[in-house]
Amino acid sequence: MALSLPLLSEDQLLCPICLGVFVKPVSTPCGHNFCMSCLSSYWDSSVPVCFCPVCKENFSHRPQLRVNTFISGLSQSFSSLQLRQEPQTSVLCDVCTAPQQDALMSCVECLSSFCSDHLEPHHRVPGLRRHKLIPPDTSLQDRVCPQHQQLLHSYCTEEGALLCASCESAHSKHKTLPLEQAYEKLRAQLEPNEAKLTSLILENVQSVCSIREIKAQRQEETRRVIAQSEEVLQDVLKKVQKSHKDLVQKMEQKQQQADSEADALVEQAEQEITCLIETQTKLQELEQTEDPLIFLQKHPNMSLVSLNSLSNLSLRKDEELEGMRETLKSCTPQFQMLQKKLEREMSLFNDEKWCALRRVQRHAVDLKLDPETSNPQLLLSADLKQVTYTNHRTVIPMNKSKCFSYMYVIADRGFSSGRFYFEVSVGQKEEWVLGLITESAPRNKRPVYGIWALYFRINKFYTYNHRKVPVYWGKVERVGVFVD
Repeated sequence: MALSLPLLSEDQLLCPICLGVFVKPVSTPCGHNFCMSCLSSYWDSSVPVCFCPVCKENFSHRPQLRVNTFISGLSQSFSSLQLRQEPQTSVLCDVCTAPQQDALMSCVECLSSFCSDHLEPHHRVPGLRRHKLIPPDTSLQDRVCPQHQQLLHSYCTEEGALLCASCESAHSKHKTLPLEQAYEKLRAQLEPNEAKLTSLILENVQSVCSIREIKAQRQEETRRVIAQSEEVLQDVLKKVQKSHKDLVQKMEQKQQQADSEADALVEQAEQEITCLIETQTKLQELEQTEDPLIFLQKHPNMSLVSLNSLSNLSLRKDEELEGMRETLKSCTPQFQMLQKKLEREMSLFNDEKWCALRRVQRHAVDLKLDPETSNPQLLLSADLKQVTYTNHRTVIPMNKSKCFSYMYVIADRGFSSGRFYFEVSVGQKEEWVLGLITESAPRNKRPVYGIWALYFRINKFYTYNHRKVPVYWGKVERVGVFVD
C-alpha cells in the first residue's frame, strides 16, 4: 500500500539537514523535526548560540533532545512501505538445470515455478490442466499448512485462520470460505478501513500539532508570568527601599534639628551654671566681710544678680517619632499578610481542584435577586444581594403571577446557553435551598419538575429531582454553581 495521505508525504518525513528519512527524529521547541545525530552535529559545529536550522529561532539554552516516538513510527512505516514497493527479484524455473530460465508461471498445486518450456505439460496433460497457475512467486511454501503440509485452500471467518483439508475438521462448526471469496470480501473492507485509519491518523496528527501549539503557548505564558512577577517584585522592592531611604533621610534631618536644639540648651545651661558659680563665690566673700561699711557697700549689688533655676530647661520629646514607630509596627502585619497570601497562592498552584475552581471562576456572573419573584415572607436587602426569612409578610409584589408561593426567589436574569458561574455565601445557616430552575416551572405550588437544587438542613444535604446523586456531608459556608 503506497502512502497517499496529504499529511504523510515523503517530503514531510525527510530531515531538512541530511534530506533522508528521519532516523531517531527529535523536535525543537519551535516545532521543526530533525534526525538526532544531524541536529546534534549541526549545533556542535555552529556558533555558541543554538538556533533552529529552518526558522533560525534562537534558544537561550541548548534544548534537551528526546526522540519523537510519533514521527519515528511514521518514518519506520514509510521505510517499510518503500521496501515493499521495491521490485521483486526474478523467479527462476525449478526444473531447468544450468543455466536456469526465468519462470513464466508458478503452480500452487505443484508448489513449483516453470519456464515456458517446462510449463507446457500444464497446458496439455488433463490432470495438470486443473492446477491453478499464478504469476511467478518465490513464497510458494507459504501456501502450505505448516502442520499438515497440505495446500491452504479455505479461510475461517470466525477465527481468521487459513485452513487446509485436514484443518477443516477442527473448524466444522465455523463458517469457512474459499480463499478467493474470503479475499474478495476482506479486500472490499480495506478501503473503508483505510479511510477510517486515514481520518484517525489525520486527527491524531492535528492533535499532536495542537498539543505542541498549546505547549508553546503555555511556555510563553509561563515565561511572561515569571518576567512579570520579577518585574512586580522588583518594583515593590524598589519602592520599599525608596520609602525607607526617604524615611531615614527625614529622620536624620529631624535628629539634626533635635541635636542643634539640645546643643543650644546645653550652652545656655553652661552659661547659667558659670554665672551661678560666680555669684556663689561673691556671696562667700561677702559672708566673710566683717567691716559693716564694706559689707553694706557690696550687698546692694548682690541683690541685682538674677538667680535662675535650670529645672525649666528640657528637650521636648518628638511625638512624630513615636507615631512613625507605631506606623512601622502596623506595616509589619500587612506585609506578613501579603506574603502569606502569595505563599498560599503558590502552594495551591499545583492543586488540580483549586485550578479547576479558578478556571470556572472565569465565567463568573454578577446576579441580583428579583423582588417580583420573592415570596412575601422573604426579606431582600437594599442591594438585592441578600435574602433572609421573616415571620412577617413583606409587601406583596404587584405581579403575583411571578411570585412564588413557597420560600423561593430567583435572580433577575436567566441563561439559555454558554457557561456561567456564581457563588452564594450561606454562612452559618442551619437550613437553606440553592439551585437552578426553568422559566416554565410552576410558581403557585412546589415545583416537581424543572428544578435542580440542594436542600440543606442541620448537617445533611438533600437533592431535588436527583435522589441518587451523592452530595457533601457536613456543613459549608459558601457554595459555587457552575453550568456548562
